[in-house]
Amino acid sequence: MMKKIYALLCLALIAGCATKSADASPQTLSPSPDKGLAVGTITFEGDVPVNDIYRFFYNATSGDKAFKKANAGKIMIKGRNNNVSSFNGDFNNKKSYLFIIEREPGTYAFTQYSYLDHLGPTGSVDSSKEFAIPFEIKKGGITYLGELNYVDKAVKGSPRIFVADYFSRDLEELRKKYPTLGWQKTENQTPKSGNTGDGIIDFRY
Repeated sequence: MMKKIYALLCLALIAGCATKSADASPQTLSPSPDKGLAVGTITFEGDVPVNDIYRFFYNATSGDKAFKKANAGKIMIKGRNNNVSSFNGDFNNKKSYLFIIEREPGTYAFTQYSYLDHLGPTGSVDSSKEFAIPFEIKKGGITYLGELNYVDKAVKGSPRIFVADYFSRDLEELRKKYPTLGWQKTENQTPKSGNTGDGIIDFRY
């Protein structure tokens, strides 16, 4: 069951999206040697976004409470640009977004998504059940964790996110954007299984 939160709380959540824990595909990248990277793509079905804000949350699944708090984060994608519903991604008719997560070494998982249907005081936020799309971050390494294909108009009882391996395609796009990074050391660890959240997630293998 999706949880709905209305009005002023929606505005608070939007403000929270701007914190340092909101990951994106940065214009420049200088990784810390003591941390590691997890990379992949989020792709949307359809030609026009159904919602105005999308957030994809991840958490550490290893380490103590302080480690988990310090390394939790989210990826935020705006479905409204210049006051028009539109995608603004990196490739694939702007429907595919590169993402880069830089965190301390350990095991992690995407655990939940939420979306804001529209900006303004009458907008509502829906949050999914919890699930687990697992991935690992290695010190000084780069882990590819696949494409998360998000279906905006998924019918009840059908998957919302399909996890699939597009390693060659996505690595080429990452090389274009960050040509000086050592992509040759990237490990393809697209997850083959995890907690599907009662069918929200489909691992495409």
